[in-house]
Amino acid sequence: MLKTWQKLSLIACGLACSPAQSQTRSQVTGDSNAKEAQTLYLRGDVSSTTFDSKAAGSKDSHSSIAYEVGGWFGESRVVGLSVRNSIDVVPFTLNQSESATNFTDVRLRGRLWGIMPSVGVSLSEIDVKNKDVKTVGLFGTGMNMGLGWTGTLYPGIVLNGDAMLVKSTHIFDKLAQGTQLGNRKEADVHIAFDVTERILDFLVGYRLRKYDIITKDTTFAEQAAGVYVGVRLGVYF
Repeated sequence: MLKTWQKLSLIACGLACSPAQSQTRSQVTGDSNAKEAQTLYLRGDVSSTTFDSKAAGSKDSHSSIAYEVGGWFGESRVVGLSVRNSIDVVPFTLNQSESATNFTDVRLRGRLWGIMPSVGVSLSEIDVKNKDVKTVGLFGTGMNMGLGWTGTLYPGIVLNGDAMLVKSTHIFDKLAQGTQLGNRKEADVHIAFDVTERILDFLVGYRLRKYDIITKDTTFAEQAAGVYVGVRLGVYF
């Protein structure tokens, strides 16, 4: 009777542990890209960003912070999900104007060797003031699609690139002026260095964002670009 219970216990333990074993097996038998695909990660970075706002009529450099949480699933890590948020409030001292933006992108990713296509949904909010008078107030929801790639330069050093296009399908003009939001285009290139083999990565990269604010009279081209450093905490289970 005791032997029977021991056998049942071993079988139950094997069934309970099999998902975790399946996840961690890719860290041993998978290719170099699968070994870099963490089950769950949290990423944060800070950059010195140059904001060129035609709607605000000015250009200036300020620090910028972005956060991202995500993960990769399955033994081969071919499907992933990420949520990224970037909030910037930029005062332009030259003409006493201000630009405030809030972008959130939810992306479902696939991984085909080193190529990573993605689709998802996005939220965009943009407010511009000129001498305390709000001139632009937009809130939009829409779809995004992107294409990324990754490649190992050296064991523990990985080069990553990503491009994304966001199309706002529903736009609310908070000032009722008929202002529209054009497509948002983003590009990111960074190198990830393994600080530890599994948990901590150090990131150095460059990010570019462009979009248009379209009024009845003119189109304002908005741009933000800068170099950033960050960290990524990840776990495998």
